[in-house]
Amino acid sequence: MGYSLSQTYNISGKILDSTTKTTINNVNIFIKNTDFGTITNEVGYFNLLLNEQLGNEIDLSIKMIGYKELIIPLNLSKKKINLGEIFIKPQSLELELIHIHSHKDRSNQISDVVLSGQELNNNLSGNIATTLSNQSNIGVNSIGTVTSKPVLRGYSGDRLLITKDGSETGDLSKSSIDHVIALDMTDVIEIEIIRGPKALLYGSNAIGGVINTSISGNPKVKVEKFKTKLLLGGESFNKGIYGNLMFYIPIKNNQLNVMINNRNTNDQTSPIGTIENTFSKTSNYKLGFTKYNKYSYINFIFENYNMDYGIPSSSEGHINGVDIELIKNTFQFNFHGDVSFFDFKQFDINYNYINYEHQEFENNSDYFSVALSKNTHNFKIEFQSFNLIMGSEINHKQFSPIGFYWTPKTDELDLSLFGFYEKDFFSFDILSSFRMGYLLIEPEQNNITLSNLDNKEIKTRTFKYFSSSLGLRKIINKFEINSWIMNTMKAPRLEELYSDGPHLGSYSYEIGEPNLQLEKIYGIESSIYYNSNPFNFSITTFYNYSPFYYQMNKMGECEEEFVIGESHPCAGSDFIEWGSGSSGWLYKYQTQGVKSSIKGIEFNLAYNYKNYKMVYDFSFTEGDDYTNQLPLSYINPTKQILNFIYKYELMNFNVRLSKINSQNRLGEFETFTRSSFLVDFVINYSKENKNITIQLNNIFNEEYYNHLSKIKSIMPEAGRNILINYKILF
Repeated sequence: MGYSLSQTYNISGKILDSTTKTTINNVNIFIKNTDFGTITNEVGYFNLLLNEQLGNEIDLSIKMIGYKELIIPLNLSKKKINLGEIFIKPQSLELELIHIHSHKDRSNQISDVVLSGQELNNNLSGNIATTLSNQSNIGVNSIGTVTSKPVLRGYSGDRLLITKDGSETGDLSKSSIDHVIALDMTDVIEIEIIRGPKALLYGSNAIGGVINTSISGNPKVKVEKFKTKLLLGGESFNKGIYGNLMFYIPIKNNQLNVMINNRNTNDQTSPIGTIENTFSKTSNYKLGFTKYNKYSYINFIFENYNMDYGIPSSSEGHINGVDIELIKNTFQFNFHGDVSFFDFKQFDINYNYINYEHQEFENNSDYFSVALSKNTHNFKIEFQSFNLIMGSEINHKQFSPIGFYWTPKTDELDLSLFGFYEKDFFSFDILSSFRMGYLLIEPEQNNITLSNLDNKEIKTRTFKYFSSSLGLRKIINKFEINSWIMNTMKAPRLEELYSDGPHLGSYSYEIGEPNLQLEKIYGIESSIYYNSNPFNFSITTFYNYSPFYYQMNKMGECEEEFVIGESHPCAGSDFIEWGSGSSGWLYKYQTQGVKSSIKGIEFNLAYNYKNYKMVYDFSFTEGDDYTNQLPLSYINPTKQILNFIYKYELMNFNVRLSKINSQNRLGEFETFTRSSFLVDFVINYSKENKNITIQLNNIFNEEYYNHLSKIKSIMPEAGRNILINYKILF
């Protein structure tokens, strides 16, 4: 790309509605990745004056609520450019699976990932972790398929964030492996993995990245007439069947969205048998109402999510397994408006109330042993200009346990300010962000029953945190270079501080550390991307160091096997909590802070030839515990994936070969996991408003084990599986 000296340019035109042919005022007109912009006047006319050093090639963005964004590439070889009449299309409802977003169009970093349209459909599974498992450096942490959670570059729990349209899911999935992510994949139309400076817009602890899901019924999608979207599907390995029905009902300047969703699965199967008590039953109902004004909208959403699911049995915990019943009710208020306030062009207010409860039953019991509830109030305001985002967030949580679970009732209050800024500086794009805040954790200090902790250690804690990131981006001909640094601070979770009791579903007795300090991680990532049609490749390297990294470590392990009905071979050992669990004992786990690092590399290569495409991904992650001079536990092994894709008219055929290496770098008490080789075949048919996808996964019924599964000693992962997914819009 060449560069010109500072000159004056004049870009003009008139914006009209493509359907009504009428002019539109107050449309945002701006140059992508700069702070240069204007709006149309009362007759739809705009005149954008530029007096700045810019690249010869620019992208002019035209954006308005209720309309599809239009991007016009321009060459600044002329000082005056009159675009004449420009027609923009109303934002209509599409069959989202047909539409494919370009990775480069939507991502701010080379390592960002966007799954939507056909690519999402080819990977779609019953949970978000398995759906993402064919991407670089993403593992699956599980205790059965239903409870699967993604692991990004070795980070899990609350070192990565999972959001629905930018808001937290409000469940207890971060607190324990047996707590599900309350999100049904039939409701998801796009998944983004956001890394680098922009990740801090979502939270302070996003070193692993942000997984943001876009959900059906978003108020930004406005329809002109009644629409219905139907999704039906099923899969063979758990005899699962699911359906999603969505109605879009316009009423003058208002719109009503109604969703009904159900999913039922039986126990999952593997090449060597069935894993008992891994069933699930899910129902989800959602009602949304939006009032559209000329330059704004107001939206209300009510959602009810119910799920019953099973945790398989184990001789280390509950010999008959555990059943969990949960209910989550959500109320959302959203306001969005186009404004002219200083340089800000957009203003958003979001309020999210989530009431979450679940009960844990020993299998076949009529009475729960543990009940957990969490009420979340989240309030966020945000101003946005072409290159600047500023906002504030208040998050209040109330946690209450009942039964055989001794973590105290607790209130949490988190206040934060955040910002993101992007600036062109001497032909570089500079990106910066910050998030600063104050967290109050206030446990109830009366009527506490503890076994391993002292009651005096249960006290109010406060934490002040500051996370920041700085990055740059440079395009040189066919190359793009990204690099960023980040420091994150994470306050300990309630369970990491004050847990002192058995956890039914995770086969463990967990003990907190009340004196934990802020976890700090310092990271750097560098990437290079080359694109020369038909060939492109990217290489990304990352390194993260933490002087204080939380781990829930097993305190010991019995070397002799326990036989049900006989006395325990390690009777009296202090690393076991005696009298807990249906078998009378549970291993103890305690939170520990260690010095650690996680580093890795990701390589992607793609080649296109006519209707053929080949894509190769390689990813490697390695973690070290410097305090104990051991590898970090639960790091996903090296993975290679090769896709061969052929497109013929309305059909796509995809053969996917996956090689997962063995994992022999083991933390304390971890066990070796052998390598595996999997073959999948995917057929996709799309025509106008219909889409059908057939996934044939693990065609050769390979017996393979997931290193991050807590039940890998019981059973391997799913064997041969056929998944069929059908969508239609009418």
